[in-house]
Amino acid sequence: MPETGDFRTKKERVRPFLDYFMRLLDRYIARQVFISAMFAVAVIIIILVLGNVFKEILRELAKRPDLSLGFIFKFIALIIPVSLSLAIPFSFLTAILLTFGRLSADSEFVSMRMAGLSMTRICLPVAVLAIFFTSICAWVNLSVTPWAKTEMEGMKDSLFNYMKKEPMLLFPNQQVMSELDGHLVYAKKEDGMLKEFQMVKLENNMPQAIAIAKEASVAVELDKADPELLLEMREVSLMVQGEDGNFMTSSQPVYMDEAIAGVSVAKLQRKGVEDKPSNISLRRIIGKATDPDLDPATRAVYRTELSMRMAFSVSCITFGLIGVPLGITAQRRESTAGFVMSMTIAVSYYVMLTLAQIVHREEHLYPHLLVWIPNVLFFVLGVILFRRLSKS
Repeated sequence: MPETGDFRTKKERVRPFLDYFMRLLDRYIARQVFISAMFAVAVIIIILVLGNVFKEILRELAKRPDLSLGFIFKFIALIIPVSLSLAIPFSFLTAILLTFGRLSADSEFVSMRMAGLSMTRICLPVAVLAIFFTSICAWVNLSVTPWAKTEMEGMKDSLFNYMKKEPMLLFPNQQVMSELDGHLVYAKKEDGMLKEFQMVKLENNMPQAIAIAKEASVAVELDKADPELLLEMREVSLMVQGEDGNFMTSSQPVYMDEAIAGVSVAKLQRKGVEDKPSNISLRRIIGKATDPDLDPATRAVYRTELSMRMAFSVSCITFGLIGVPLGITAQRRESTAGFVMSMTIAVSYYVMLTLAQIVHREEHLYPHLLVWIPNVLFFVLGVILFRRLSKS
């Protein structure tokens, strides 16, 4: 029988190898950008965000060692999604600058162009990742972050309710406490008591009474109309301002074996989570932004908050468009250069966004449109740089 020949054209025979090469190239670029973005997210969250959070937490633990670790870990877990809304766009920008900077420095980008690949085709995996990160940011900004902020606000209620069982939790150890309205308290926590107890009652930032006791026990009455913290003091020296004159001239010392002082904690008690624009759900904020019964200033605030959430979400596409030409033209493989460049762009973006947010209550200035200006400017700049690079 005659041999059967391969009647495919040269283009048809080469096509499978080209398809395999393009899939390999897409995976290579996507993997480099994705891994770099994940590392950048970790750096931004751990160093720039959680670093300050841990510092504040350690300070509170030093003041209140009775604070439960579960309470602390829950707070940290809620901080992370709030941080992601800021970390993801700038991490994506950093990853693009680093990846394409290395490709350009190693002449890999030149090789791709010489192989006949267009800029659009080379950047296809970046476009896919931009859409992926935009979806993640939209979910985080529109749903997760408001929920996390609401939970964080609710933790203040939890702390107040926890005071019913552990009233000593409210007091720091050997540090001045100023959370009680109109009072300053200093004491040493020991054996469930406040030792070396000192309290100053203030009015208009001026002392009205001073109590110094050997020790004091703490109880709470939170079910009253005006909830109180009861301090039962022993071996007390009191100085109370007289009716005439100031504290220094009219006060007289009084010694008592025992004395009970009631301090109002009504201001510490929260009547539910405060309804802030930053912590309400997407459905509610849309309703507020379109409510004709709200006054113009309040409606402008809700509109601006909604635009802010959406603008941050699509910033991944904007940063992706501007990051590719900047990374290629920089031709630097050092991670420091890419990080510095991304931070420069991030600071510029934030400055413009902050300037637009300053007038968030001025409805006649359309603040909900002004917050889109950074995205529009960077998008236009990215298109110009991308087209110029495509023609070179």
